[in-house]
Amino acid sequence: MSAPARDVLVCAAALLDQGRTLDRLSRPLTAAALIAVLITPAMPQQPPGILLASAIAVAIAGLVETYFAIRVGFDAALFRHLATASEAPDFSVVDGALRRLGLMRGAHVVDRPADGRVGGAMRLLRLQALALAAQILCAIAGASIAWMR
Repeated sequence: MSAPARDVLVCAAALLDQGRTLDRLSRPLTAAALIAVLITPAMPQQPPGILLASAIAVAIAGLVETYFAIRVGFDAALFRHLATASEAPDFSVVDGALRRLGLMRGAHVVDRPADGRVGGAMRLLRLQALALAAQILCAIAGASIAWMR
């Protein structure tokens, strides 16, 4: 692997590590929403339906964010390993391992260059951030509507 490709993988791994920060922001929102959804049936006076719907939306967006956090974290660790390996990585071997683990479908392009792989991982990071943004917006919208009543 060329030095520029190694540098791209190192930088991508460092950037993908920021997905942990997004996940740390999302987890308390997800936990609070799930608790709200679970305790609502036990409440003597039911809260407005918009609050329950908002809590469900926040919980779903949080679970989606968690899925992307797992994928982003995996890619960060894989890129870091590939970048620090003593020998040049053989991406066809990596692709074969990913297929055997069920993490890559056979239709994917084999032997994609490092830049293509980084682009896919960056897309996952953007989707993770989008899921967190949806979670925050649902929480704000639900609270605002309930507060205006």
